Amino acid sequence: YEVHATIGPTLFFGELGGANKPGSHVLGDIDLRSTRYNIAVGARYKIREKFAIKLNLIYGRIHGSDAYTDYLPRRIRNASFYSPFFEHSLVAEYSILKERLGVRYTLQNLRRFKLRYVNTYVFAGFGGIYFNPHTTNKDYHTNKNKPFRKFNLVIPIGFGFRYGFNRRTTLGIEFGQRYTSTDYLDGFSDIHSKARDSYATIMVIFTYKLKTARSGLPKF
Repeated sequence: YEVHATIGPTLFFGELGGANKPGSHVLGDIDLRSTRYNIAVGARYKIREKFAIKLNLIYGRIHGSDAYTDYLPRRIRNASFYSPFFEHSLVAEYSILKERLGVRYTLQNLRRFKLRYVNTYVFAGFGGIYFNPHTTNKDYHTNKNKPFRKFNLVIPIGFGFRYGFNRRTTLGIEFGQRYTSTDYLDGFSDIHSKARDSYATIMVIFTYKLKTARSGLPKF
């Protein structure tokens, strides 16, 4: 059993803001000025040597603004938004390179660091997201302007790396793309939009392994 805490940036992919080109839902549409933050806590249970499940409780903010792009069709729309969000999700992890923990990998022996000692994993799961967008110029003529639900499905997928400094603590970094079931994370849905909104999180993760009692349950 493990508990973890994370912090990092959040990237938004939707109608508003983006790069100097037509919108897309991939990393090429990043606008760094619209980057906001996320923080999270959670728990992880290792089922087998290479398989684990993880619960995430994430709070963060997303933002986008047409004022940041030089792409004319976006810029003349002149809309922007910000929104807090709360995500709870359950993901399954598969380790490509398994965890290697022990005294010989402590900070005192960091000179022995090798890539094969880094736990490399991929993950996928499902969950829910609550958001509450605050949008300017939302009556722009291409806006569908339909009612929308503020709680929707989210599908996180991604990969991560984790390094164990000793038998209890690890430090890692994780990238996760979050696909949603709504086109209104930004409170705006363009009639030309062909994809639902998504967002990405980059997390620096500190993990602590709990002691286990003879019953197999964690000791707090």
